[in-house]
Amino acid sequence: MKRIAIRSLQAFGVLVCGASVIFAALVLWPQAAAPLPAKHDIVLIDGASIVDVESGTAGSPTRILVREGEIIAIDPNLTAPANAHRIDASGQWVMPGLWDMHSHSWQVSPQLHLPLQLAHGVTSVRDMMGCPEDEDPLVACHEDKRRWSDLAENGTMASPRFVADASFFYEDASLGPGAVRERVRSDKSRGITLLKVYNRLSASAYDALVESGAEHDLAIVGHLPKSVALDHAVSSKQRSFEHGRIFIEGCFADAALWRAGAFDDLARPVVLHRMLERRDAAYCETQMARMAQQELAFVPTLVTREEDARADEPAFMQDPRLEFADPLSRWAYGDDAGSTLETYASAQDRTLLDRALQQAKADTLAAYRAGVPVFAGSDTIIAGPRLHDELALLADAGLSNAEVLRAATLDPARFMGREESLGSIEVGKRADLILLSAHPLADIRNAQKIAGVMLNGHYFGATKLTELKQFVIRQANHPANWARMVWGFLTSPVGSSL
Repeated sequence: MKRIAIRSLQAFGVLVCGASVIFAALVLWPQAAAPLPAKHDIVLIDGASIVDVESGTAGSPTRILVREGEIIAIDPNLTAPANAHRIDASGQWVMPGLWDMHSHSWQVSPQLHLPLQLAHGVTSVRDMMGCPEDEDPLVACHEDKRRWSDLAENGTMASPRFVADASFFYEDASLGPGAVRERVRSDKSRGITLLKVYNRLSASAYDALVESGAEHDLAIVGHLPKSVALDHAVSSKQRSFEHGRIFIEGCFADAALWRAGAFDDLARPVVLHRMLERRDAAYCETQMARMAQQELAFVPTLVTREEDARADEPAFMQDPRLEFADPLSRWAYGDDAGSTLETYASAQDRTLLDRALQQAKADTLAAYRAGVPVFAGSDTIIAGPRLHDELALLADAGLSNAEVLRAATLDPARFMGREESLGSIEVGKRADLILLSAHPLADIRNAQKIAGVMLNGHYFGATKLTELKQFVIRQANHPANWARMVWGFLTSPVGSSL
């Protein structure tokens, strides 16, 4: 028996060692690069109608000449150089590349998320979470995103450009003002440009973040902490507010009691019901007007509210586009939905989630009409496809198709101070372009009918776009990327916070 036990232990040890070696090999497996088409110094886009996102109109078919990724001429009668690479765009529409103003990047993003965004016409992103340190095995850090953006700008990587990236979120309720100021100094020294505030930060820590951010010329973005009144955050000039629940919580007539913990013993459906029923509409209108006056933005990410509202719909939860996500992300997506259904267990409870979605849509329209800068953002595991869903939800909320397109192109470019080079199709601007087979001003869902994408001198036609998507599917199912994700969650200080 002892001999059998020893042999069993030896066999088990061999299996463990073997599994460890295989796992380590997968983690260290060379990372694949997404395919890039040939780069042409001069490109002629011939016959497309330009979608003018500012005026909300489309012109007659014309010719666009691009040199080294910059638009140098627009004229239906221009004569292209003999060496120009011609793209026949007859019968198509051309619009500026899309901006995702609430995106998240990971160490595996060059294999999974960035090519997928590009394949869906996303050419610029504002990344909304960084690392607590200089390096992280799970989350993409500032230097990672800067390097990827430089590679994309140089035309050597299939990726959108990163126009800004936020810090690791300021969330810990025990974080004091002194610790906040120290972290802000560290974030500034590492090149971070945005400070992300999250749900549990105390009021005193929030004020310290605002003061220190102003001292270091860093904008505050993110959630509205439970401890902070909406009017105080507006007075503090928080640069952008994320997610559709901002006004549901912030305009609650009993928000002061809620912030003080008076409802902490109540079930979440009960609290949400009270928020929806006891809404201070006049207060909300006032805060939206103040936000507009100070140009403080709102990124509603309506798709995240939709994911809550439709968590009990099998067809929605089995979205075939989830094939672009890795197994760990798919599991987390399903687990989040399961937690939502546990919390909102009854059919009556779940109607509250749909009411919250409808209220978020109404708030989005009201904010937009009040003059608040409203932008498109995804905040999901399949960011490219879901950004198009966000555009559709913005249209469902009541924005015109032209207004939706501006919210995903020119308006964010202006907000981020990049209007001179990005956001519209004009001579002298970068040729971040999407060719469409249908008119997006007629139906916003036509923005999904992508015939080609141009970024930094590379033109991804239909075949190359398919190759990008197939690359992402292969990488999502590659054991090496599973291993990297698992290793990242096990070893990253961020893993337990997500």
